[in-house]
Amino acid sequence: MNKCSITIGIITYNEENNILKFFETLKSQKLTDNLVITEIIFVDDSNDETPNLINKIKSENPEFNIRLIHNDKRKGASQGWNSIFRNAKGSIIILLDADITIGENCISRLSIKISDNVGLCASNTIPKINSTSLYACASIFIAYWLRSIRMKGLSQYTTMGRALALNADLAKRIVIPEEIIAIDLYLQCKVLEMDRRVIYEDDAIIYFNPPITKYDFFSQIVRALIGHSQIKEMTRKFDFNAPISVTIKEFVKISVKYPKGSLCVLLCYLQLPVSYFKDRKQVSHIWEPANSTKN
Repeated sequence: MNKCSITIGIITYNEENNILKFFETLKSQKLTDNLVITEIIFVDDSNDETPNLINKIKSENPEFNIRLIHNDKRKGASQGWNSIFRNAKGSIIILLDADITIGENCISRLSIKISDNVGLCASNTIPKINSTSLYACASIFIAYWLRSIRMKGLSQYTTMGRALALNADLAKRIVIPEEIIAIDLYLQCKVLEMDRRVIYEDDAIIYFNPPITKYDFFSQIVRALIGHSQIKEMTRKFDFNAPISVTIKEFVKISVKYPKGSLCVLLCYLQLPVSYFKDRKQVSHIWEPANSTKN
């Protein structure tokens, strides 16, 4: 049987507290017989110990054919993904964040969905519940809310970029402009432009730490709003904005299950206009990671 080759691509910025734990969950992944990890590419912008730790991982795990592309200055997430696209040798690219925990068989479940018709497959991103702060509860509720919208079909919330599978031939034809913030949504649009399907796989699970501080919560929300606004002409072509009726219906449904979270979201959204007008000019493609998600 011919094996399908996988390139794992990870962009990193100051992940010294996460990279070893992340790699252990990556190493423990079980693949189906027709899949093989050909290489792991790290594209790193860090100014901490992250590149040294990656080199340590590389020396201790030669069987994974690890490559490190280290930038002396920050270039941002778009350039990180572009580097992975240009350098990948596998027929499928799995794009991962470095501050996640990868669920059981996630990579296999994403990879087997890529076909002649399906160009991009998105994972189910589940928040870890490590805090009961106002902003953590709001973040957790939003994650559940967006998942319920994704379950209804393709929308602008389908490709949350923490874990994605991508047809490598398509990736070679994509260059993400440097200034793009919502690189996952941009990628979704480009794949659709090439007449390939974009799908969501609920059983391909990763776990992430939601932001738990006011600054981290609002910085992520403001970046998302500006990032989506940047490419609104692209998204408008595909008419996949979640209908208001669906958005409200799913909000109510999740509120019944998690009333405290919905109240926290409403309280936070009352503060959003102030944060948006205060912080919008500071937002750029050079991502500012939420520090509270790195612990």
